[in-house]
Amino acid sequence: MNMKVKIFALLMSAVMITIISSDESHSAMLKKGKLSGNNDPYYDDSNIPHTNRRILPRRGDIAVIVEGDNKQHVAMSEAMIISELINHGYRVVDEAKMRRIKMAAARAKAAQYAWEGNIAGLLKLNGNYSAAATILARVHAGMPEVNEIGAYTGTASIRILAVTSGCVKLGGEIAQGKAVGYTVEEARQNAINDSVSKGLAKIF
Repeated sequence: MNMKVKIFALLMSAVMITIISSDESHSAMLKKGKLSGNNDPYYDDSNIPHTNRRILPRRGDIAVIVEGDNKQHVAMSEAMIISELINHGYRVVDEAKMRRIKMAAARAKAAQYAWEGNIAGLLKLNGNYSAAATILARVHAGMPEVNEIGAYTGTASIRILAVTSGCVKLGGEIAQGKAVGYTVEEARQNAINDSVSKGLAKIF
């Protein structure tokens, strides 16, 4: 019986020594920064979903401001952005408030500054008009060309930037669109739609 007790005591001592050594080693590694995320060569985060790209806030209304060198293309893009927002469950500010926001943005040159990296103007607009976020977009559509099947191929580009009331900036990259249509206008509209879809995919 005494022999069994001695063996058990020896085993427990060995286990305790192993735990203490491991704990000290772990603490030392933490102090040296060896287990600080990507600094650790053995730390693999490839299977962890990254959350760098945030989504638009679900609560509150979204304002939409579209710019471009063609009023028709601007109106077309704005209508599609608003439609996509609604289809994805977001709320958009009403037309009367949207007109006031656009006028205020133009006076303060808020959109221009935002494209240059200064989002203070848009943050102020969000606060003044109780908007959860403002989406800016710049659209450009090229002249469609006749393709090999006798139809038209249109190209378009759009840059979409969103700024939330929580001071989060989303997107900003240029999305290229390309599509075919039986007429010049159809090809152009399809190309704009394609670019808008790709641009919106960057923010939600």
